[in-house]
Amino acid sequence: MFFLQIIFFLWFALSGWLFRFLIFSIWILPFAGPLLIGTIANNLVIKGACPACRKQFVGYKSQMIRCASCGNIVWQPEGDLFGRDSRPSGPRKSEPEIIDVEFEEK
Repeated sequence: MFFLQIIFFLWFALSGWLFRFLIFSIWILPFAGPLLIGTIANNLVIKGACPACRKQFVGYKSQMIRCASCGNIVWQPEGDLFGRDSRPSGPRKSEPEIIDVEFEEK
């Protein structure tokens, strides 16, 4: 296997593809790298305004985010980052809990 790797590298270097690849990466990566990193970073972050006090918040999508001003929960993840829900799929069989309350007027 090592012998095939040496043959491939020699072909890659002697045919000129190695130098084409290096020149391409020297000119393209300084521009494309930060754009790709910024795009990936923006997909992992959530930004917005608190519905209660309108103060801006920023946080990771994978964490529960509380407003720094009023303490309300402004973001709570449901499942993983790729949109698949971690709970079992299908109709929920849990019924709402009904509390019977009687009021007395004094």
